[in-house]
Parts: sequence; C-alpha cells; structure tokens
Amino acid sequence: MKVSVIIPVYNAADRIISCLDSLHAQSFDDVELVLVDDHGNDGSMEMAKAYAGKYPDMRFVFADNQENKGPGEARNLGLQKASGEYIAFVDSDDTVEPDFCSSLYEAAHRNDAEMAYCHISMDYPDGHSDIMRNPMVPDGEFNRLSFLKRYRSYFTTFLYKRQFLLDWDISFPNTRSAEDSCFLLCSLLACTRTASVDRAMYHYAIEESSISQKKDHSRWRNRLKSFRTVRMWAKSHDLYWSNFLIIEWLCFKKGLILSLRDLIANL
Repeated sequence: MKVSVIIPVYNAADRIISCLDSLHAQSFDDVELVLVDDHGNDGSMEMAKAYAGKYPDMRFVFADNQENKGPGEARNLGLQKASGEYIAFVDSDDTVEPDFCSSLYEAAHRNDAEMAYCHISMDYPDGHSDIMRNPMVPDGEFNRLSFLKRYRSYFTTFLYKRQFLLDWDISFPNTRSAEDSCFLLCSLLACTRTASVDRAMYHYAIEESSISQKKDHSRWRNRLKSFRTVRMWAKSHDLYWSNFLIIEWLCFKKGLILSLRDLIANL
C-alpha cells in the first residue's frame, strides 16, 4: 500500500459523504482509508461503514477509539492501523482534490523525501475561498530555517513517510487542541528532505459548528501543553539545542501568544 489516509470520525454526518467521495475519486489506486470512530452521536461512523459497503474496489480499515478522546488520539490509533508507505490526514468534514494523494506521493518519491506538501483552500459557506500557502523551498534537502520562519500549521497539507514517523516516535499529544501543531513541528524538526506541489489540493470547510469555531475554555492550556511537548520531544531526540532559537521563537509565537489570544477569546 502506497498511501494510508487517516480520518477521525466524529459528528460529521453533514459532510462525511463528501469527504469519502473525494477520497474514492482519487486518481491513485493504491490507497487505503483508515477511519477511526471517536464516538460522536450523529451516526457518522455508521454512514461511513455503509459507504464502504458500496465500494468494494477501495480498501477501508475501521478502528474504534472506545470512547471520545479527541482527534489526536484518534489519529494515533489510525497510525497504528495504517500500512501505507506514506500517511495523509484528512478531517471528516473536509475534501481533497482527485490528485491529492498521487501528486504528493510522486513528488515525495521523486525527491526521496520524508514529507511532501501542498497548499490549502479555506472554503466558506457563502461559496468564496481563500488560499493559504505554505512557504515554497527547493525540493530535496530541507531548508528548515527558511521554511519554519514563515510556515502555517496546516498539517493536513502534508504527506508523511510512515517509517519516518515511526523512527522518530512522532505522534499526537493527548490534548484536544493544538495537537496538530505539535505533530507538524516535531515532523519538520526531524525531516531532512521535502518536496512540494505548488497548488491548493486540500479543502478545509469553514463551518460555525466546527471545533475550531466553538468556545473552549481549556484551549489555551492545551496549546501551552502541546508546545511544552515539542520542547520535551526535541530534547529527548537531541534536536533541541541545534534548533534552540527557532523552537523557542515558535513556542512563543504559536504557543504563548496564541494561548493568550485563546484565553481572551473565551472569557
């Protein structure tokens, strides 16, 4: 299997069929979908299983998180179940372009890269979209400092080599927000070779009911905890002191400052 797409499933009944349609339409045949039940209450997982029954041409893997533990823990379980050479993460209310898997996989293989990335389209209910771009650095040997100075924490725009994640023990912390920022930053600190596709191939659905739009009085604490996890992980893998300035700058900028924003917004 070349690509495993990990999808946490939680209260996405309105969007999950669109998500699965976009993945079933992939121009790449060698793809498996790993769907992890995070125990919502709207029948999303039952819809996904019914969908899988209609399409025996595609490999579906189902996993059960036993209880609602949040998207990070669901993705960690998905990583345990995945068999693909590369890993993609797609949220159950989002969609991707038909060549999302194939274009990123081919770019990664062509450059012997541990990670390949594209851009993201932020799609609003009124029909308009904003393209958010990752920094473009030359393919091949990773220009880490140049990238980290300007990057956005859109971890779903990346394809990750599974063995790379296993070798570096990269997973999601058990927080319910900013867990994706921690995962991506650890990956970028460990990565030595990258590749890119200069297109927006991931579509993020902006909805009022999405987790990121809801008030969450613990979000600021979770964000700080996630960035403390980055420090701990970097120190345990001998990457902290060689990247001290950029790690501390990002922990300040994306950790402390955004935590203060979250705290004020949820007062």
